[in-house]
Amino acid sequence: MRTGHTVSRERLCHGSPGRAVPFRASLPACLGLQRHVSRGGLPRPPRSGLTHVSGGLGRPPGAKQWRSGAVGLAAAVLAAALLVSPALGWSDRGHHLITEEAVGRLPEPLRGLLAAGTALERLKQASAAPDTWRKRESPHYRPDEKPRHFFDIDAMTDESYPFAGFPRDRADAEKRFGPQVFQEHGSAPWAAADALGRLTDAMATGRTADIFHDAGEMAHYAADLHMPFHTTKNYDGKLTGNHGIHKTLEIGLVHRRLDFYKAEMAKARREVTFVDDARDRLFDWLIEAHSRVKPILEADTAARREAKYNPAQHPEDADDLASARARPYYDALKRELAARGSPEAVAMRDAAAHLADLLYTAWVRAGKPLTLSAAPLAAPRKQSRVEYLLIGAAVVIFLLMLLPRRRPARPGGAGSTGSGPPP
Repeated sequence: MRTGHTVSRERLCHGSPGRAVPFRASLPACLGLQRHVSRGGLPRPPRSGLTHVSGGLGRPPGAKQWRSGAVGLAAAVLAAALLVSPALGWSDRGHHLITEEAVGRLPEPLRGLLAAGTALERLKQASAAPDTWRKRESPHYRPDEKPRHFFDIDAMTDESYPFAGFPRDRADAEKRFGPQVFQEHGSAPWAAADALGRLTDAMATGRTADIFHDAGEMAHYAADLHMPFHTTKNYDGKLTGNHGIHKTLEIGLVHRRLDFYKAEMAKARREVTFVDDARDRLFDWLIEAHSRVKPILEADTAARREAKYNPAQHPEDADDLASARARPYYDALKRELAARGSPEAVAMRDAAAHLADLLYTAWVRAGKPLTLSAAPLAAPRKQSRVEYLLIGAAVVIFLLMLLPRRRPARPGGAGSTGSGPPP
């Protein structure tokens, strides 16, 4: 249970089914967005008054009522599925966009190492994978995975933005708040910092599979902590009348404007920066993302009022990009966000820029390797026939030297009959 407010959270993973992986662990998709199930559980399907249908080729009595009941039941099942279907973070597409832009910002030769051939696609898939590890049905399920995707800093302290007194060392934080708090409210900055350390070690030793696995983990957790609603107890707007904003933002809006966000992320490119203290910088970035919660909620409130539309009542519209019912709302939300500087686009751009900094930092710490694999061992040189003959001759000579030699008899020794030579 949460402490400090009455809203419970179940962060799940939505949309993309788990895919088979080409390396160490599972690899595909989503970014920590949660699906919201009411405290009372799934809605009960309405009583449909189903009528038993007897055999026969003609339309049986009560067929109209049966058909009506079947439609009602199907609608109820669909609604239930939508309620329990897991939701994504930036979604797999959002993660891929962030990762691709981050690689595009890297200097050579690192950019070439991560973009050549299938490397970029492999890294993009890895960056979306960690959300599948939160799913109980996944063969790569990790019971302790969930907290790594968010950090509700305002749920842990009464201090307000910019949370200057919040302890950034995990041991200090656990001493102050207790370790259980971070199981409930998240550990994303520390998860990203740990992944950076593992990636550095993998690069230094040329463990290719681990490089992509650890880079994907780091990319995922770092991007998650840039998502404003992964930094707050008001993660889905329930506390402010904005219920449904999480999926609306990360899926409904981003998927409708992929080209816009791709272009926005590529703006204002700068040189990558080596990160001296990754843990502190990750906290800085998270707190900056938290500052974007308020303008996004304001934009959502204005858009709902203008369009007379509540996305929480129609969660299926986020995935249905052709929904005419949702179009006025998303058009209004786009305008309201733009009027506030498009904070969600800035969040994605920062996520890509900072991910590039982290990838560069791992590479520099690893000694700037020129390959993502270990140097192959030199093949043994074949010996020539002459060399074998010379070696064999040397062995024979050495063995002969070890054999005992017969010493010749000395003149005048035992058995001699005279002192002089024989006549």
